[in-house]
Amino acid sequence: MKNFFNPLEYIYTLGEAEEERLYDHGAVDLSAAVRQVRNYLRENYSAGLATAVIDPETRELMKKQILHYLGETGLSAPGMDQKQLYIRLQEEILYYGPIQKALDDPAVANIDINNYKDVYLEREGVEEYHPEMGFKDEAHLEVIINKMLMADGKALTANEPHIDSLFEKFRICAVLGSGRGGIATEGTCASIRKFSEETITSAQLVAGGCISEEMNEFFAQVLPWCNGIIAGATNSGKTTTMMAIPFYFPADTRIITIEDSPEMMLRRRSNYQNYHNIVALQTKDHENKEKRFDIARLTKVSLRMRPVKVMIGEVRDAQACRQAHESMNTGHITYFTIHASSAANAAVRIVQLAGDGYNDEIIAAQLADTVDLILFQQKMGRSRVITEVVELAGYEGAKKPVCRRLFQFCQTGLGGDGKVSGCHQRLNGISQALADKLRQALVPREHIDHWLVPPAGWQEK
Repeated sequence: MKNFFNPLEYIYTLGEAEEERLYDHGAVDLSAAVRQVRNYLRENYSAGLATAVIDPETRELMKKQILHYLGETGLSAPGMDQKQLYIRLQEEILYYGPIQKALDDPAVANIDINNYKDVYLEREGVEEYHPEMGFKDEAHLEVIINKMLMADGKALTANEPHIDSLFEKFRICAVLGSGRGGIATEGTCASIRKFSEETITSAQLVAGGCISEEMNEFFAQVLPWCNGIIAGATNSGKTTTMMAIPFYFPADTRIITIEDSPEMMLRRRSNYQNYHNIVALQTKDHENKEKRFDIARLTKVSLRMRPVKVMIGEVRDAQACRQAHESMNTGHITYFTIHASSAANAAVRIVQLAGDGYNDEIIAAQLADTVDLILFQQKMGRSRVITEVVELAGYEGAKKPVCRRLFQFCQTGLGGDGKVSGCHQRLNGISQALADKLRQALVPREHIDHWLVPPAGWQEK
């Protein structure tokens, strides 16, 4: 049995010497102020102090107590007015220290802490180095990370040196440094992904250049009846695109979402407040294999929940890919994301994952019958663009997919603002096989005929 590590006890029972080491940013008086106020809160509001980090209401009460204490004592620190001191005390006692400003900034999408000194922010697609957000030392960084992990009752330890967790509206991947018994060579590090309450809509995908108006029309008229894969590299925007797909469905469509690190969280998004028929499933790890629920097992569970659409956050192993294929094979419209370097590479990868090395040609033939569309997305400068939409027509053997390119992005340049310029071109009409599938789904004939006919000036590509 694992020894339970209580992060609350660790953080809130530090001795004064340790606190001085953690919170001294070159200003001894600030460190002393933090100690003094923390001691006051411990003595008078110990229960509230212990829960303030994970409970917003209690946090607000503790803020008032800090403000009251400053007013009563006249506590000050050199180089700071009362307001600045009040904010710094909040950051160190109730919030997340030097990175709090980045957590509060809606323009920041990612916070990467490479070690206690080096912090990078991704703001509107641009990487920014912010050494002023560095921590005093590795121990200070670990204290802040463990605050974030409290909601899950977790903490970084030598026995659990890597943790993926959610806290508030953020997802954190934390890795303990090797000097502390962990696996990160250069010291404890973390990557924090921020989630917006809003979801990018299909209209916003058009406005941002991710897709064209014509692609938006195609998705609205065709995508809801097709099994689809969204492929791309890390940070290419796959999940953002996935979260926009339900906007192409009626609001009462029954959707089951499956993820290991919850990112979609559609029910929590303001744009999905009228979508009440969504069920979210999340993986659960366990030492006992029988009690473990991975992507593959959750996909199997979802098929017993009467889904109309199944949306899988990411397929990265053989079992998950096979089960996603099974979901498609049993008549459920399924979408999932996968890491790949092109649309064709995605088609190869799903055979590699779903196959067993002996019957890959049979698996490839089955996949060709079930997978309809592959959307390939790339990060290009500050832009995230779907650069290919292909119809998977078949395979030659098991290693060479036959892809019918429907849309392709043609890049013309990169602007001074870092955003890519170019246009999406429609290259081909859909196949007769996909048209037949759409007819069976009772898609209006005029829609099918429109996309079946090649574009003007067409030459097969």
